[in-house]
Amino acid sequence: MGKKIAGLVVVLASLIGTPVLADEVIAEYLTWLDARDTVNSKGVKLGSFGQVLAQDRANYHRFGIRQELDTGDTVFGSRDMRAKLPQLYEAGRSVEAYILNDVMSGRGHYVFVRVMGQGGRVTHVDVYEGAG
Repeated sequence: MGKKIAGLVVVLASLIGTPVLADEVIAEYLTWLDARDTVNSKGVKLGSFGQVLAQDRANYHRFGIRQELDTGDTVFGSRDMRAKLPQLYEAGRSVEAYILNDVMSGRGHYVFVRVMGQGGRVTHVDVYEGAG
């Protein structure tokens, strides 16, 4: 029994000594997602909300397609970062089902996107209902 306790103490001590990086907000933006964001630049319907987020940022940064309430971001100006958006979305907080349905059906919805990371590296995005 004493060896088990000693082993547990060693494990706990190693965990206490390990620095834990807290998530930090890297960027935030508001955007209206509508039918224009649900198809790619070739007109093909997108299959996931993460792909819609990426297309929205491509429309904003690359094609200059911006709705009245859209705001910019400092992260997704490059094609490489936009390509990561579907995975970043999957790793973060998903939108509520009614927002997902509004966007994917083309009706549209206003969302707030918070880009999160650690040590300046983007790890995920959290998406919330926007207000505006």
